[in-house]
Amino acid sequence: MAAPRRGTRDRILNAAEKLFAARGYEGTSTRAIVAASGDTIGSVNYHFGSKEKLFREVIRRRFDTVADERRARYRDAEAKAGPEGPPLEAVVDAIVTPYLERALCGDKSWRSYIHLMGSLFASPKVYQKAMAGLGMQVAQEFMGWVARALPDADHGDIAFAYEFMIGCIIESSLESTVDRVATFTSGRFSSGDFDAVTPRLISFITAGVAAVVATKTGRKK
Repeated sequence: MAAPRRGTRDRILNAAEKLFAARGYEGTSTRAIVAASGDTIGSVNYHFGSKEKLFREVIRRRFDTVADERRARYRDAEAKAGPEGPPLEAVVDAIVTPYLERALCGDKSWRSYIHLMGSLFASPKVYQKAMAGLGMQVAQEFMGWVARALPDADHGDIAFAYEFMIGCIIESSLESTVDRVATFTSGRFSSGDFDAVTPRLISFITAGVAAVVATKTGRKK
């Protein structure tokens, strides 16, 4: 079988991302994807092997981009910090800002991806298809940054705090499409304003993580 024409792989990924975001994994057929991309089912099989593998690659390509930018931001914070490493607020900034920037300032393709990521958490089976192994590896790495900033913290507290942090990031990213803040403030502020949202979210999460770690009541070792 001859290799499909140049650019096919990216076309399929872009079409699949848009359809998965709009219709969900189960609601998107391979035929619909190739109809949108202008390619063939044979092209999907050649490049990805199956719809499930295509779905994982749709998630992975932008997931890796954000993860790499988070690492770069953390390295910059390390370079500015002393031997004890970046403080908690700098760690939160490294995790929050790259994702939020894509969510609030990115193009339509990035916004499709952000919507798709938000929907994954509502469907455990689909989450496993997309994130098997990938999410856990990165979560352990990022929790390590938090643990370094809070060396006396219990690992369980860090795990809870990290999950709460990710929940805040996801919700804040999706909130921009509804923009309740604009309603609450009679248009003075917007949930889609990156410069208004980001410092507030970083402060909120930083304080929340510190509070979780400081909480002793009811903690199970």
